[in-house]
Amino acid sequence: MVVKLNNTHLNILASYAYLGKSKTFSDALINQSQLGTMNVMLDSGAFTLFNAKQKREWLTLDNYCQYIDKYGHLIEKYVMLDVIGNDEASKDNYEIMIKRDLNPMFVFTMADNDYNYLKDATKKNQHICVAGGVTTKGDWIKKRFQDVYKHTNGLIHGLGYVSYPAMYQLPIHSVDSSSWIQSSQVYGILSYFDDGMKGVAYKDVLRKVKKLPIQLIKLLEELKINPKQFSNLDNHKGARSIAALINLVSYLKYQKYSKRLGINLFLAINNVRSINDILFVNQEYNQGTLNFSKWQKLK
Repeated sequence: MVVKLNNTHLNILASYAYLGKSKTFSDALINQSQLGTMNVMLDSGAFTLFNAKQKREWLTLDNYCQYIDKYGHLIEKYVMLDVIGNDEASKDNYEIMIKRDLNPMFVFTMADNDYNYLKDATKKNQHICVAGGVTTKGDWIKKRFQDVYKHTNGLIHGLGYVSYPAMYQLPIHSVDSSSWIQSSQVYGILSYFDDGMKGVAYKDVLRKVKKLPIQLIKLLEELKINPKQFSNLDNHKGARSIAALINLVSYLKYQKYSKRLGINLFLAINNVRSINDILFVNQEYNQGTLNFSKWQKLK
């Protein structure tokens, strides 16, 4: 199966855990891939399934394979359905997918050291996922990426590994991040790029515990957010908060920066609104017409 590749910095990671039960979400995402505005990477949803409080009985290997049969050739790449904590079951799933004439990205889990198997998998699909980037940022994961590349010469996707500047210094082809949403909506962090993604909590600024960095001051001015608006607590709540806008702008800049340095940074999304937000902010910011008032009025 030959997959589609769009030459854009708008790289999007979406999970079957959310797409599988939403035709609206699937259609919207595939449409953007077909239009050439977004590169789409399909995640299996294994990690979501592992951590979910609510069961997803429909998230099975067979259903996932049927979904790929329908959409796999319309996106950039898709990941195998692994079984977290069980390498043998994961490989069984992988081999079933291969037998069904699919060609997923193999997932090399943290406990797996079977480089011969990995090398064979890379011969089928150069794109491979290396796990451990979410929880491990030190020397172990750096050596892991280097060892995987040494054994396979593959195109490595570092799952959750957005670590500056290491990700640009290692043999990594792509990475993914969900922090652009979580940092604003969960932690109220205002993110900005300055030798990596940095941030400050809006509450700390309002309490005068910390000062706004100059990069954020410039961005607030650019988005026409005045001190009165910033001091209004209502503007720091929900999906249309100041942090949500600033973080999206900052991560879109991060995507462009990464692309220039040869890495594809994928932003993880889980609904149609995120697609619309990304497209709107990317277009308005590029045109120099983006401001907080427009952001607030978005549905």
